[in-house]
Amino acid sequence: MHIRDEALKHFNNFSEKYLSKYSRDRNFDFGKFNRTNTSCLSKYITHRVIDELELIKSAHSKYSYTTIEKFIQEVFWRTYWKGWLELRPRVWEVYREDLVNLEDYKKNINYQNAINAKTTVECFNDWAQELKETGYLHNHARMWFASIWIFTLKLPWQLGADFFLKHLLDGDAASNTLSWRWVAGLQTKGKHYLATSWNINKFSTKKYENLKLNENASPLSESENFAQSPLHFDNMEYENSLFLVHNLDSCYLLKHKQKTFNNYGLFDFNDFLHNKNYSKKVLDFKAKINLEIFDQIKSDFGASTVFKNSDDILKFIKEKKIDHVIMPYLSCGYENDFISEFKDKVKIFYLAREYDQFCFPFSNKGFFGFKDQIPKILSKFL
Repeated sequence: MHIRDEALKHFNNFSEKYLSKYSRDRNFDFGKFNRTNTSCLSKYITHRVIDELELIKSAHSKYSYTTIEKFIQEVFWRTYWKGWLELRPRVWEVYREDLVNLEDYKKNINYQNAINAKTTVECFNDWAQELKETGYLHNHARMWFASIWIFTLKLPWQLGADFFLKHLLDGDAASNTLSWRWVAGLQTKGKHYLATSWNINKFSTKKYENLKLNENASPLSESENFAQSPLHFDNMEYENSLFLVHNLDSCYLLKHKQKTFNNYGLFDFNDFLHNKNYSKKVLDFKAKINLEIFDQIKSDFGASTVFKNSDDILKFIKEKKIDHVIMPYLSCGYENDFISEFKDKVKIFYLAREYDQFCFPFSNKGFFGFKDQIPKILSKFL
C-alpha cells in the first residue's frame, strides 16, 4: 500500500471510530500495542504525506466543532511551533551550537545509561526502549521522559531533544526543540513541567512502584532573550526553472499536477541526515516516502533525477541552463541548514503554502494568542 493511502486509511479509521472520544481519552498512554485513543498521524503530518488542512477539513465534515475542538487545537500546535521558530531562528542556531559544545558529554556514563535504557527509573527505561524500537512515544510519555531527563537525571536538555529528533518518525525541529524548552522552563520563562509519580501512574497502563523522581525542581534559565525576526516569503520566478520536491512536503505535487516548472527532481536528504546520526528506522521511513515521490515525478512529469548534494544541483543547472531552483518551503531544521549552506552558489526560492503564510504571523506570542486566531484561520480555509 502506498504511504499516502496508508495514512488516509489510518485517519479514516480513527475518525470514524475514535475521534469523537479524543478529547476524553487522549492523555492516557495505554502502551505501544493500543494507540486507539490518539491518531498516530504525526509521522505523516511531519512529512506532509497528508497535510494539516486535509485533517482539519475532514474532521470538520464529520463532527461539530465542539466535539473535535481539542483535536483541531493539537493539529494547530504543530503549525504554531513552526511559526514561532520561523520568527526566532536564533533559537535553533543556539541549540545547534550547544550540541556541538556538548559532544564530549555523550561519553558521560549517565547519558549513556539514559539512551540505552539503563537508568534506575523503570518507566524512563521503558520509554527509551520503546522510542528506539518503534520510533514513537505517546505525547504524555514524551513530557514525562523529558522532565525526568532534565530534572531527575540532570542531563542537558539539548541532548535529550537530539535523542528524540534522531529517533522519532515524526521528528520535527520546531515541535521537538520548543517542547523540550517548554518542559525545561525556558520556552515560557519560569514555567516548567515536572513529572510526578501519581500522574504517571494515573495515565499509564503499567503501574510503576517506588518511582523516585525530583518533583520539586526549579525551572532552568538562560541569559539570551530571542528577538523576533521578520518573516520572509519568496516571490517566485518560474522561467528556466527546476522544481525540487522533498519529503517534508511530500504531497505538494499531488495538489499541483499541472506542469508549472521546466524541470522536476527529488532532493534526498538521507545521506546528510545519516551523517547527523539519524536512526535507521527514521531514515528507512524517509526513504520509503522518497521512493514514492520519485515514482510520482517520473509518472507525472517524466523526471528521474535525484539530487543528494550541492554538486549534483550545480552540475544539472549548468547542463540545463537553469536560472531558478524552487523548493517547497523548508522551515528551521537540519534540511534547511543544508540548503542554506549553498544558497550563495545557487539561486534557490522557497515556495510557501498559503496556509503557512497566513498562520505563521499569529505565532508571535504564546499559543493562547494563536488559539484566539483559530476561528479566523478556519473561516479562511474551510
